[in-house]
Amino acid sequence: MVLAYVVSMSQSDNVTVIDTKTHSVIATIPSINFPANTNIAITPDGKIAYVLILDNINNVSLVSVIDTKTHSVIATVQIGSNIGFVPQNVISFTPDGKLAYATVSGGNIVSAIDVKTHSVIATVQAEMGPDDFVFTPDGKLAYVLNDFIPGSVSIIDTKTHSVIATVLVENRPNSIEITPDGKLAYVMNRFSENVSVIDVKTHSVIATVVVGIAPIKVAFTPDGKLAYVVNSNPSGLGSVSAIDVKTHSVITTIPLAGNEDTPSSIDITPNGKLAYVPTSNGNTVVVIDIKTHSVIATIQVENNNSSQRFVSFTPDGKLAYVGNNIEGTVSVIDVKTHSVIATVDVGANPAAIAFTPN
Repeated sequence: MVLAYVVSMSQSDNVTVIDTKTHSVIATIPSINFPANTNIAITPDGKIAYVLILDNINNVSLVSVIDTKTHSVIATVQIGSNIGFVPQNVISFTPDGKLAYATVSGGNIVSAIDVKTHSVIATVQAEMGPDDFVFTPDGKLAYVLNDFIPGSVSIIDTKTHSVIATVLVENRPNSIEITPDGKLAYVMNRFSENVSVIDVKTHSVIATVVVGIAPIKVAFTPDGKLAYVVNSNPSGLGSVSAIDVKTHSVITTIPLAGNEDTPSSIDITPNGKLAYVPTSNGNTVVVIDIKTHSVIATIQVENNNSSQRFVSFTPDGKLAYVGNNIEGTVSVIDVKTHSVIATVDVGANPAAIAFTPN
């Protein structure tokens, strides 16, 4: 049974557990205080979920450890201070599930957590404003964005928990992904309106690709041949830049939705045939055929200017889950028909989701 864990920005009932077969809520897990930028990760074996939360009284970032069998919090881990910063923390597990890394922007650190003991085993000093990060597919390196002007990427050796290189990129990077083969990292520089391409072997920028206004997210096709970059353009028409990963060149730009709809995220189906792009202001999800780079459907998900915070496909790629921020719901979309088949109430402001594996 595949479960969806949805984190909401509210002071109680922060995590809602949904059975993806029945589209019904099977558990609600209270957390403490507000989630810190509402981020969640689940171990590769699906047994444990880590949820980032913020202690507003003491200005510290914490991790709630959830047992996915009992849907209960079994531990709370303090990972650092966020004094003076709006938290932009991100958490993720290494591919083997033995370690979790979490960024703590207020402390300019990355905390390494031993998943067996649920304890912090190392604190790594990053640059100013560490935010998004990603592990290489072999789990040996973590690429951590430092969201500042100019921006940079701290490269951490996960065996020694030490920074082995710092790579300068452009202004205000806020998203990073690594190609499926682990050879390249793509960094979205939203203020510079471009993408920095980093060679993972040499830890150097080998290309800078000019895209649209305010690039914020990127997704690769499973074969690693294409990168789709979401250009949010809050004051105009958002778009997706399709990049040939071999040549580091934009092969087409796909306009999305209406003026100021502001595309906010992207996910690509496991078979690599479709991309789903939600809009923050348009109450829609735009469906792109990756073979033709064309919009083939626009799906209405809510009707009350409900900002769409995330889109994510189930592991089998048959369903897409979209978080509707203002409505406090998740829209479930049938990928075959591009239609909403269920709407699940998850409380206030759903902002992050993670699925247990098949």
